[in-house]
Amino acid sequence: MTAPVRKRRWLRVAIPFTLLIALITGTLIVHAIEQPDQDDSDYLSPVSPAGIGSALLAGELTERGVTVDRETSTAGALAAVRGEAVTLLVTTPDLADMERLGRPGAVPPGTRLVVVSPDSSALAETNWPIAQFHERWATGLMLPECADPLATAAGKVAVGKRAYGPVAPTTCYDGAVLSVTTAGATVTVVGAPDPFRNDRINENGNLTLATGLLTQTPRVIWLDVHHREAVPKVSSSPTSRPSQVPVSRPTSRATPREADTGNPEETRPPRQPAQADNQPNPLAQAFPPAVWASIALLALALLALAVAAARRLGTPVSEPLPSRVPSNETMLGHARLYQRAHARDESLDILRAAARRRLIAHLGLPAGATLADIAEAAGYEVDDVREILADFHPENDAELISAADAVQHLVREITGFEGDQP
Repeated sequence: MTAPVRKRRWLRVAIPFTLLIALITGTLIVHAIEQPDQDDSDYLSPVSPAGIGSALLAGELTERGVTVDRETSTAGALAAVRGEAVTLLVTTPDLADMERLGRPGAVPPGTRLVVVSPDSSALAETNWPIAQFHERWATGLMLPECADPLATAAGKVAVGKRAYGPVAPTTCYDGAVLSVTTAGATVTVVGAPDPFRNDRINENGNLTLATGLLTQTPRVIWLDVHHREAVPKVSSSPTSRPSQVPVSRPTSRATPREADTGNPEETRPPRQPAQADNQPNPLAQAFPPAVWASIALLALALLALAVAAARRLGTPVSEPLPSRVPSNETMLGHARLYQRAHARDESLDILRAAARRRLIAHLGLPAGATLADIAEAAGYEVDDVREILADFHPENDAELISAADAVQHLVREITGFEGDQP
């Protein structure tokens, strides 16, 4: 089989797979482009009326008597928290100074922190006993599946983007909303920003959940950061290790202020993110079931297409003609097909097979006679007969014609027949 034919057959298999890969890649790119960026000034901003803003939620809080103070830096937000129990809302954890927010004693006891969709890297900078378990392809609607009154009142909510653990006393929506108490403050992480967005807040129970989380105190400090804050560098000395930051270790009964006066020589390495036992496969749960079902359906369709095309990839088979056709036209039609496919070896093999049958019949040899038997019975050299009837492979049409003439000439010499057929 010649190279052009093999190339065309290979394309029949490669093109469907290439289209499938292009479709999946395009879907991933479009999905990434459509995701809102936290560095967008409208993203969950209390003063933005855009779809990804949160002006509707801020207005709803104001109507319910909650004071909303907007701060544009982590330092300003922590300074505003001092003095009273408030709720600190962190809408852009990827950009805020999470290391500073997560220090023990960073906020007074009784403060509530609500963090919107932090990823594993943001949580690793804090001292909170929370870790990200897995992330889904798109935000999904979730049921509370817990006894928390706030979650049960909200019902089905679009928070199924990221899930957190380990399981705490207040874990709802299959880990998408988790609350823990650390250093006297309550930290609540929410797996998706949808309940806080203007274009999603009125869907299902999003409004009930968002307002319920932010109306636990009469005042909300809204941290609205849209640029990456520089993390303060710790000065190192020749005797200090750069990988360790001196942090006082408070006892279980000491308050944050009392812990700061402890032994300054006590140090500990940075906290490692919490790990869950029997953690599920992140790849298996990274996408919702609909994505896996779509991929399986596309794979089955591609397999069916390959099977349907495979029947055309084999050698030509003889099929009964739908009507009688003159033999000369049939021969010419077959010849043109072989010519179009550049099937020189196959065409020459047909002539050689017919020549062998004719020579075997003329010489009175058995049906399974070999080329050596034919040469011996005809009085020819075996190498000459094998070169004409087997070994030679034409590389172009001129060589094919020359080889066909040689076959015909051999038959004429042995049989003495002067006709056109071998």
